[in-house]
Amino acid sequence: MTPQPPSQTSHHAAIHTPPHTVDDAHDFLQSVWTQHPDVAAEDRMALETVLSELITNVIQHNPDREVLCEVDMTITPTHCLLNTTDSGNRLDPPPQANAMPPELAESGRGLALIYLLADEVDYRWSGGRNLWAIQRLRIAATD
Repeated sequence: MTPQPPSQTSHHAAIHTPPHTVDDAHDFLQSVWTQHPDVAAEDRMALETVLSELITNVIQHNPDREVLCEVDMTITPTHCLLNTTDSGNRLDPPPQANAMPPELAESGRGLALIYLLADEVDYRWSGGRNLWAIQRLRIAATD
């Protein structure tokens, strides 16, 4: 009998800014990592950075109102998929892969960092919401 690979698992969080902050996103991921100790430290760090940048952008670009950001993390044996949906302002213009801001710019590096840390990034505006789908292939665990 061939053992079956572990199935995918999904995790969900809702973050309201304010009063929630990036710390709430980190707490969510810590609960995910507790259930998935097999996710490599490099993958964890990359996904924590990606989610932190996304939540930070929502907070910074909507300073005068509450925004709901829903976060879904799916872990499979081969990849991690991070989906976020937020009710914040539309990103205009839409983010571009490898679009590093000018050297003296005070913002814009977070989105460039997301593209560097992920294997696939998809951003869409739909139904009055920002939708992000970010995939990172998992690093093979070492024995």
